[in-house]
Amino acid sequence: MRLLIRDIRGDEEGVASTVGTIMALLVFLTFLSLIVNQYVPVWMKDSEASHMNGALGQFGGIKGAIDLQILSAQAAQIAGTHYIPVTASSAVSLGVDGVPIFAASTLGTLQSFPDAGGFWVNFSYIPNPTVPLQVATVNETSSGAIQLDVGNRYYIPQTIAYENGAVIRFQSDGQVIRAQPTFSVLKTNNTLDISFGLVSLYGAGSVSGTSTEVVNTQVFAFDRQDYRGFPANAVIWVDHPSRYGLAWYRFLNATLASSLNLCPSTSFSPCLFSQNSLDISLTAKIGATIIYILSAKYNPTTQTYIMHLEIHNSPVLPLSYFRLQHAQVQVGVGDATSNVQF
Repeated sequence: MRLLIRDIRGDEEGVASTVGTIMALLVFLTFLSLIVNQYVPVWMKDSEASHMNGALGQFGGIKGAIDLQILSAQAAQIAGTHYIPVTASSAVSLGVDGVPIFAASTLGTLQSFPDAGGFWVNFSYIPNPTVPLQVATVNETSSGAIQLDVGNRYYIPQTIAYENGAVIRFQSDGQVIRAQPTFSVLKTNNTLDISFGLVSLYGAGSVSGTSTEVVNTQVFAFDRQDYRGFPANAVIWVDHPSRYGLAWYRFLNATLASSLNLCPSTSFSPCLFSQNSLDISLTAKIGATIIYILSAKYNPTTQTYIMHLEIHNSPVLPLSYFRLQHAQVQVGVGDATSNVQF
């Protein structure tokens, strides 16, 4: 047998197709890199920001549903008729769907915490004006929160919460109340007329994902009391420890300052203002008489703020009325919500 030996010769025609293929791959990879590094982050950031704004509006719908039920219960109480509880359902979008192949979904967690936060209201009053030495003490409490935690990867991670009638936007560098709760201070004939609302939430539940879930709320109990006739040294105490204590501090300060024309925003006379890196406090006076004291102190152990408010029954601005209403709400989040009523 004869062995055939072939002469291998150079052929420059194959070089052009190889270089063309490489160039096409480079163009494709450049275009793909542009999408992944520029277009997708901008798209996802806009989507996450839009979702948080939409979630804020949806929590406003939850607050509106509860407020309408409270008004209905109050109307039934005034009319002397039996109040039939109704259940209101509000939709909340948990997260944002991602871009297929290029970006994963942004997940959100919607939870109901019946033991979160907590408000303590304490004061003394005279039940019978004819017996001024007979003083009674009132202690009222409330607790519970509904919150949506969204771990945004392109936009700022945020939490939207409903707590004691307020809708709060929370993020690492700040917190603010966006929908106001029931708190009113009226100055009439140099006296103080104060109204404050407490909302207790019951039912623990949790759901995560990017879908749209329903939050069910039902006001099953309502009570309102009007108090007048206070001892000369009476003080209305309001304490609230929660991660949103700083937002409550700012809201209460703005409300009191606007109603009493005191302490516009910072340390102006007649207010004594102090702040360090974590704690903030304010004392409002007319002359040498204390009208109210407001503070927010950070607890590093629990990572919460303890908000404290004192409203004094002073001879300059005596307390005329303190109206306190308390609503109890059953909350349902997800399929596994545990119903707890007291």
